[in-house]
Amino acid sequence: MLFRGFTLMCLVVLAAPVAADDRDTLNDFLAEGRIQDGLEAFASPTDNAGQFSLAALQAIDGVERFSGGCARLGVDPQFVMLGVPFLGVAPDLQPETAESVSPGQIAELFRSLQASLRQANTTLAGIDDEDFGVEIDLARARLDFDGDGVAADDETFLAVFERAPTSREAAEPAAELIVRFDSADAKWLQGYTHFAGGFLDILTAYDWRPVWDQCAHVVFLQPDPRPEIARWSSEDSQNEMFLDIIAAVHDLRLELRDEGAWRRAREQFQGMIACSRACWSRVLAETDDDREWLPSPDQTGPRGATITREQIDGWHAVLDELEAVTRGEKLLPHWRFRPGTGINVEKMVVSPPAFDLVLFIQGSAFLPYLEEGPVSDADVWNDLTSPFGPGFAGFAVWSN
Repeated sequence: MLFRGFTLMCLVVLAAPVAADDRDTLNDFLAEGRIQDGLEAFASPTDNAGQFSLAALQAIDGVERFSGGCARLGVDPQFVMLGVPFLGVAPDLQPETAESVSPGQIAELFRSLQASLRQANTTLAGIDDEDFGVEIDLARARLDFDGDGVAADDETFLAVFERAPTSREAAEPAAELIVRFDSADAKWLQGYTHFAGGFLDILTAYDWRPVWDQCAHVVFLQPDPRPEIARWSSEDSQNEMFLDIIAAVHDLRLELRDEGAWRRAREQFQGMIACSRACWSRVLAETDDDREWLPSPDQTGPRGATITREQIDGWHAVLDELEAVTRGEKLLPHWRFRPGTGINVEKMVVSPPAFDLVLFIQGSAFLPYLEEGPVSDADVWNDLTSPFGPGFAGFAVWSN
């Protein structure tokens, strides 16, 4: 879900105004899947719209290369059917063309994606508050998900999303969906690059070799080195696959290789919060109602979607709570510890923990970070999410 949600985020902002000459618009580049051509066309932006377009292309280029890399390195189709984030993104994996894959190659894929997001974030940071407007038909956007050099008809983002095992969308042809993006959406995109960048900071900070040694053969068709258990196994079976995944979970005791990653991730998440506030400030200042992506209470969004002032105010309260947690002013709850006691994120950033799934669940891994104080617990979040009803998660993914 996380990967599809992030891919959607990238696609919905890839738009640019019609150029003064006869060059293709970014909408044309997307409809034809020519991302590299688009990067060249917008390589030297001279205004906010151009910078916005370049940043979006930089982010989506990273997503496309990551997806194509996963396809070339041969993610096992059976594993994709489990709906695992990040790796299950290519629509057509071809076992006969799968390459041998090593832990270093996988790490490089994540580093490349992270670099693209940072590049996009830097470009977005150069956009000022002068408004602009760009348009794109979201139903036409396509990417080369399988890395074969062609963005085929079945590689539109919506088609791939509908094929995903966890998708509940009806697999029907998408109607035209033209959205006009503006200065508020520039902050929206920047916030998402902060969020994904922070997540990747923590993900790549740990040594995942213990997991590789238990289940690399489950994830990849030709892992190198191949786990010892796979060398001695009989023919693969569904039972073996799940047992090896359980063994990998059992070995989720990962050493921290980059102690600065938690600090960088916290800065990224705080950047996301700041961008979200700026985004909604700009949304509320708008006076038009022109094919909005994020509508104010006086506007309409895609397919007639609406947002109330109560929801916007509630979202700001959510942001305040998240910021207090990142600063250690509010504590994270844990099922094991008594009321009024929680985990101080500031302490975790200063002295990050090793990753031990069992000890995280049991609680002893958090003992160095415990203290008494106000806790961001279930009661607090029940109040915070009440303006959204059962749709809070969807609103959070949509709005940032």
